[in-house]
Amino acid sequence: SSGACVAPGVAAMAECPYGRASLCFPMAIPSQAALRALEQTDGVPPTAVKVAGYTTRKTRAAGADSVRLRLPPGDAGVAALEQGAYLVALRAAGHVGSILGLAGTHLGADEPGMEVVLLGRPDPKFSSLMYLPEAVLRSLFPVDGDAELRLLGFLLPVQHDCPEQWLRDRLLKLANLVEEKHADVARSEAPADEVRASLVAAGVVPVAEGNAGAAKGLAPTLPADHGDRISQEELGYWDEEMRLNTRCGASMDGEARLDYFMSHMPA
Repeated sequence: SSGACVAPGVAAMAECPYGRASLCFPMAIPSQAALRALEQTDGVPPTAVKVAGYTTRKTRAAGADSVRLRLPPGDAGVAALEQGAYLVALRAAGHVGSILGLAGTHLGADEPGMEVVLLGRPDPKFSSLMYLPEAVLRSLFPVDGDAELRLLGFLLPVQHDCPEQWLRDRLLKLANLVEEKHADVARSEAPADEVRASLVAAGVVPVAEGNAGAAKGLAPTLPADHGDRISQEELGYWDEEMRLNTRCGASMDGEARLDYFMSHMPA
């Protein structure tokens, strides 16, 4: 249901190490674009949602982490949603600030839902924001906990039936759309203290990762998706494409066969 649904109060804070976007998955948006987008939340009515879980297999293989939400099935706004990708703001229970996110709908089941990649991990200079790691999401948004969702705009319609590497491209395109719409070309960067304050108000405390970095006040700035995030299945798709020079859906209705964000929400 809509209305004020998460009351500000005492809430746990989640520490988040600084990061940087990787070369293979450079998903990030300028911090000043994120702050400008979040300015819209004041005029958008909130919807009370429940946390259903976290990253789906396909989203993890694409290189990101996410939080999955249950939407109220009887809500008029939810019923009017078009299947596709949205720009959203999500507020954790007990906090006064929200975190910007890229959300994909799951509306074909009895219980409508969304999967949201939240952009709240800064680089050490606070000039850009990447997706929040799942450990941070679990701290801020426990399963079955309450959260407050605001829809800030429709981004792209549904696309279907392709593997992880196309979902990675989809996420990069969505982030680029947000940057194009909200970045202020006359303003190079947002003040670091302003970005930090926005994150802290939403429950995210940026920290250096590792004692050595913390002692020097510097972070090692590991890529946001460091580690083995490419499945053997996806490597097989890449090998097939190199050998056969095929593209996903090239012979099956073109773009109608591309994957959409997000396609499914397993338990």
